[in-house]
Amino acid sequence: MRWILLLSLCLAPVLAAQQLKPGMEAPPIAAAPLDAAHPFPGWEAYRGKYVVVDFWATWCAPCLVGLEKTAALEKEFEGQPLRFVTVASDEMPRVKKYFAEKGLTLETYVEADDGLTAAAYGIHVVPAAAVVDREGHIVAVTPGANITSEMLHKLLNGEKTAAPAFERANDITWDKDEINWEDGVQPTLEVLIKPIAVTGSGYAYEPGSNRISGDGVPVFAMTMAAWQTDSFHMDVRDSLPKGRYRFAVVVPKGQEAELLPMFQDALERNFGFQTHWEEQERDVLVLNSDGTKTLPESTSNPLFQFERGKITFHRQTSAKLAEALPNWFQKVVVNETGLSGTYDFDLDYVANEPKVLTEELQQKYGVTLTPAKRKIRILVVEKQAPKGKS
Repeated sequence: MRWILLLSLCLAPVLAAQQLKPGMEAPPIAAAPLDAAHPFPGWEAYRGKYVVVDFWATWCAPCLVGLEKTAALEKEFEGQPLRFVTVASDEMPRVKKYFAEKGLTLETYVEADDGLTAAAYGIHVVPAAAVVDREGHIVAVTPGANITSEMLHKLLNGEKTAAPAFERANDITWDKDEINWEDGVQPTLEVLIKPIAVTGSGYAYEPGSNRISGDGVPVFAMTMAAWQTDSFHMDVRDSLPKGRYRFAVVVPKGQEAELLPMFQDALERNFGFQTHWEEQERDVLVLNSDGTKTLPESTSNPLFQFERGKITFHRQTSAKLAEALPNWFQKVVVNETGLSGTYDFDLDYVANEPKVLTEELQQKYGVTLTPAKRKIRILVVEKQAPKGKS
């Protein structure tokens, strides 16, 4: 199944947990300490101080911006009854390397794959934050962006603070899980689009299947899903409607070729835009082989995923690699390697640090990225022409 993250919130692999409410006792931090000599001492050790817990990861770009903000807030509130702690949903070596490179000294704990601490706080996306009061009770569990200097000053002054809880989590196969037909029979053909407010965003589509569905998705991202493209291959000439939506499209088995065209037609009709493809010259990165490595043909089972700072492409073509790389380089990548087989690519990445990925590609696979200009196929999105006009 193809999973695509479409908004700035990053999925955190955590277990289900009860929703914490203000006034409830804060769960302990079960994650391993970045400084092995200082495990989590328990909330009693912080008594008399408020504590902000920043949940983040090196693979989440918004989290790194939030981490810089947390470090700045720690300096701003130095000497006041306020502490800052972070929990990284990541690997210990990656966090140690990142802290060393950035000169960070925040009290930090590193979450294992089980995500027990994040789960205990009911956190399923990052960046996120928990605020704990002077007695070890929850003040708020909230998106990280809500932790501001103004908010913390109000907290210390005993004023009411605004730190709204997360909306309920998105469900990218929502029509299977949340629609109960009275006769118990699922439709063989459906197109559903409805506005929604949820935390997180994404869609699920297995190429060649007879269904596609998503949740919490803006119109721009639904357009990418329907035309199976990305933002770097789009030219949006008029503003698209705002808001986020759930969608589900299903066609009968045997009519899979009609799925995406039906979705495309529904979007154009519902949101009043039209599309066409055209060739445009763009600044790109050219993926090439420097001849220093001979890549063995893959014997692995096919796998295409990127999560928690790892890119794992097994039994994939170099073209498929080029298709994915714009996620990290923010430019179209054109494959000119001449590699025609299927290969295994196992790479590390750090959000907002493309050089990490560039070095991995060259050192492990002899693959380079060079700036250039190329003509590429672009999806033009614009308002529908008035009736009677072309």
